Amino acid sequence: MRSFYDLRFLRHFHSSHHLPSDEVRNPAGSRPTLDVMLSPSCGLFSFVLHRRRQCLALACALFFLTCLFRYWTPYDPNDSVRRMQESPRIALNLHEKGQFANPFFLVDTGPSAHVAPVFPVFLALLINVFGEGAAGIYAIKVMAAVIVAIQVALFPVFSSRLGMGELNGFIGACVWIAAKPRLEFNWEAHYAALLVAVTCCIYRWYLDRGPRGAGWVAWLLGFFMGLLVLTLPTFALVVAAWVGWEIWREKSAFITKFVLPMVLFPALIISPWLIRNHLVFHRLMIRDDFGLELSQSNNDCAQFSNRKNLDSGCADKVHPNGSEKEARKVLEVGEAQYNDLRLREALRWIPSHPFRFIRLTGMRFVAFWLPTENGTIHYAGSGRRLERVLIYLMTLLSMWGLLILYRRDIKSAAVCMSCLFFYPLVYYIVSFIDRYRYPIMWVTFLLGALPITEYLRSRYRLPQMTA
Repeated sequence: MRSFYDLRFLRHFHSSHHLPSDEVRNPAGSRPTLDVMLSPSCGLFSFVLHRRRQCLALACALFFLTCLFRYWTPYDPNDSVRRMQESPRIALNLHEKGQFANPFFLVDTGPSAHVAPVFPVFLALLINVFGEGAAGIYAIKVMAAVIVAIQVALFPVFSSRLGMGELNGFIGACVWIAAKPRLEFNWEAHYAALLVAVTCCIYRWYLDRGPRGAGWVAWLLGFFMGLLVLTLPTFALVVAAWVGWEIWREKSAFITKFVLPMVLFPALIISPWLIRNHLVFHRLMIRDDFGLELSQSNNDCAQFSNRKNLDSGCADKVHPNGSEKEARKVLEVGEAQYNDLRLREALRWIPSHPFRFIRLTGMRFVAFWLPTENGTIHYAGSGRRLERVLIYLMTLLSMWGLLILYRRDIKSAAVCMSCLFFYPLVYYIVSFIDRYRYPIMWVTFLLGALPITEYLRSRYRLPQMTA
């Protein structure tokens, strides 16, 4: 990766561009132009050049505080931890009974692998400390806001590590703060997004060091791969793509040097959960909810989004959280066997309704990238128009940004593209929920900011700043 321009750049810039004197560029009595203020010969810019780390730390701190202010929520003494959603409900069971069980609120259905383990365990720790009342739910909300603020504050670092430069991260962070995507404090999306960003940067670092110099970076990458799969199992497709690429690229060298840190070490991290599920359900798995999600998303009454399924009453007919009949089926046959039954239902329905399935999949594809629950660019009456418009804008710009990044840094472009291509695949065939995209939304905002950054660099002759 290229390093930041040093003083030699300034001397070269002066000599090659034949910059006129301050008096000529800014005659007495006139205001300095934006070109002059942003020129590397300007004292402010020179100060930033010499104090890069300090300025970066200050900017990150300001982004953190601003984002935290944007997402801050007031304390409600009458609030409490939600019992109707799967992750908080399992967290409450861990808190009350010490069991990873009973994800559905209508009926206690027993041991569960309905959700990945990391986030419910984290929620249970918060509930153990703060309780399940107002203090507990407030702690959960505050932690979610802090995680988002940390992620946005690190945008300049992520952008620099992925070859897009720190200025690009500043712009992406500003757009995110203006958009303010909704805070999903009861789900793992924001926590997973931070893990995905860190893991992508580590993988890019690993690619730079090469086979001989990877060493401990490969072990660090393996650790985050394992943790991420236990947090967000759908990201396993991206991890598999990375490992497959490394096997193809390094061939026998991968087997001898990296199979231990990048394959066996993540498997070791995942293994306790796999063993638990094998002992309880007699099968090796991270989650067992795919059959249920596929079936409740593809049936005679299903529509493209979860919101429309709830509004129409379809979700209440086919999901254990809405139908006591379905919840009792889970209890009678067991969660894993119930999901097997639902998977067979879906696999019977899809071939018998191919055009309906293709239409639903196409609508979900569009909704994933241009989020909408009801076919409009905003929720009716919810005041999210600006959020959706900015997400749409950054999504469209990100295609241009990916092309710019490909021409500049093909390795970073490959890392970003692997997230954008492999991660969403499973979400195209299940009911759309906007939080599904949050783990990779940061990629969209950084790539979407890149055309804006390139315009500013070309217009005001700004240097590239990367790690």
